[in-house]
Amino acid sequence: MQRRVAAIYFVFFLVMGASAYSVIALADAPAVEVSGETYSDGDTFTVGDRQYLVQVGTEQSSGGGGHGGGGGGTTYVGNLTYTNSSYQFSATLGNNSTVQYRDAEYRVLVENESNAFTLREEFNVSGILMNDSAVYNTTTRVNGEPHVTYRENNTNVPLDEYLPEPATERFSEGDSMQYQGNETTVASVTASEATLTWTGERDETVELSEGTNVTLSGTQYFAHFSGHGDGAQVTIAPTQEAYPAYTAQLNRVDYFDERMNGLWGVVILAGIAALLVVSMALMPVKG
Repeated sequence: MQRRVAAIYFVFFLVMGASAYSVIALADAPAVEVSGETYSDGDTFTVGDRQYLVQVGTEQSSGGGGHGGGGGGTTYVGNLTYTNSSYQFSATLGNNSTVQYRDAEYRVLVENESNAFTLREEFNVSGILMNDSAVYNTTTRVNGEPHVTYRENNTNVPLDEYLPEPATERFSEGDSMQYQGNETTVASVTASEATLTWTGERDETVELSEGTNVTLSGTQYFAHFSGHGDGAQVTIAPTQEAYPAYTAQLNRVDYFDERMNGLWGVVILAGIAALLVVSMALMPVKG
């Protein structure tokens, strides 16, 4: 290839690549702006009768974020915390298990086919024997049954006869009972367990992600993140009003990114072509 022709092609590809790069350098990426209330980490806001605490920030990830995702390996994280004052708790009491009731230990005894169960007091046998100087501190077995032995005459008495009558309480479905400091209701009783329910306060969390709908006090909203690091913010916008404009802006961003990728392709291909032209022009001519 004649070097003069090669020089012309080299300049052509160089100008083409430089022109594409200049467009990239001067182009302003479209920003996504959402019409809604914007909050920083630690802010609170109220929807209906609930107050929400905002937690928003960024974290490093192995991949880049998407729209509003921070890019460059940085991902937005956020959630809303609120107190649910009418959360329904439940607890299960298994048949033959032991539970703490009225500052003592009781055994759960489910009554078959009666939709009821009984709590029977359990005794600390070792503690009772140690506090009674008239008997030995340990039981002994007679014919396989535990007995208590009196020190004075080594008389053995069956453990059941020695211990006082245990306290018992019976509960049916629909009854109320105190359990772990809560006024509970016996919701159901089966052959294997009894279920208690009660209402109380519980902190609950709503996770936020870019462009994803969340329901706050019966109304749908979506989240859009902005800012970086400690300056990260989240905009909470009503879905029905703001989401169409949001998706339209995302399409503009996609279109812009597609065009920028095409221009980068021109820059790379023009550079490769220019190098090939120079390389071929400098090749030695045989003969």
